[in-house]
Parts: sequence; structure tokens; C-alpha cells
Amino acid sequence: MLHHLRNVLTADEIARLRQIAEQANFVPGQITNPHSRIKDNLQLPQNDPGSEEAGKLVRAAIFRNQTIRDIVVPKQVARPTLCLYKPGMTYGYHVDEALFPSTPPMRSDVSCTVFISDPDDYQGGELEVESGAGVVSFKCGAGDAVVYPSTTVHRVAPVTEGRRIVAITWFQSMVRDQRQRDVLLQLQQVANILHAAGDPQGGRTITEAIRTNLLRMWAEL
Repeated sequence: MLHHLRNVLTADEIARLRQIAEQANFVPGQITNPHSRIKDNLQLPQNDPGSEEAGKLVRAAIFRNQTIRDIVVPKQVARPTLCLYKPGMTYGYHVDEALFPSTPPMRSDVSCTVFISDPDDYQGGELEVESGAGVVSFKCGAGDAVVYPSTTVHRVAPVTEGRRIVAITWFQSMVRDQRQRDVLLQLQQVANILHAAGDPQGGRTITEAIRTNLLRMWAEL
């Protein structure tokens, strides 16, 4: 499932990330994928002075967002990376790497793009994700995030004007199967609806019990 989440970052966090990006020494994105013929962007290397701060800031924002936690059921997350697209840059259709040589190694189950630039700051540069209904295009407001299965084919359309700044990261989920994660999310959504309605019949308790027991069956620790 594809999810557009609004206001994952605060205004202060957006301002700080933009400041880091302005002061950063971006390098060609091929540094992490040297054999790619479709990746043409810039990214902040992990040894850049601002990389650790930016990564911690985005990670903290992601993990305080309950909806993202419900969608992903996260076990591990890669350090978020700032990426910059200038005019003419793009990232062609691809599927994200399955395994990351981190410590410990991790599998990518869910991908996440956090938008830092305002959509009016650049032309083109849409995140385009293939789905059963066709290609879904995202050009979101600053601070918004798009969460999507790492198995999906997607691309960043060519930027024709301006500068597109985003943060990207990947999750390994405790629930490997996307269909199972979807069921858990739907049960949580039902529980949230029942809670908002006052839940006079106790249906929320039953729904949460089902979700908890399915999580007990499906989770990999």
C-alpha cells in the first residue's frame, strides 16, 4: 500500500534540514550504486559533518509518528540520507536494494521519502510509484512523507527547474509479508475509529486483541 503522510516534520525541522543542505558538500549519488546507469542525483555522504545530525533529526520525526509505526511495524531503519536533485537530474525506474550491508545487516521491506523542499521550489521531480492501478505520482509539501513497499518499481522524474531536496530511508519490518502488514494496519484503523466513536460495545478491545495475537504469530524478532 502507498501512504502519503502530512506534516511528519515540523517547520523548525524543515528549516534546519534546509540549512544543513545549504552548507553540505553533496557528492554524486553513484557513490552508493557505482554500476547504476539510471541514478543521476547528489547525496550527502555519511561522513559529512551534517549527515549524522540530519539522519537523527529525520529518524526521530519518523519514529514519533504513530501512523508510520503502524504501517511499518519497524524492526530496523537505515540512517536517513539527504538527496539533492538539480535541473536535468533524475533517478530512473528501479526497485530498491533488498539487503543493506549495515551493522547489523538489514533487509529493506518498506521505503520512505520525506520531502524537504516546497513543491513550488522545483519543476518536475515527482516520485512516481507503480501500483496495480497504474503509476501514482507524488509531489508533496515540505515535511510530508511517502511510505511504500520496497518491492515496488518507482522513479524520480527529471527535475527541469530549481532544487529538489528529500530525505530517504528504508525499514526492515518485524512483519516481513506486506499482506500481513496491511491486515495489521487495517485492524489498527478500525480500533482508532471505534475509539473516536466512544466504542460503547467494547469492539475496540476485541479488535486490538486480534491485532495483538496476529502480531504475536507473524512478528520476527
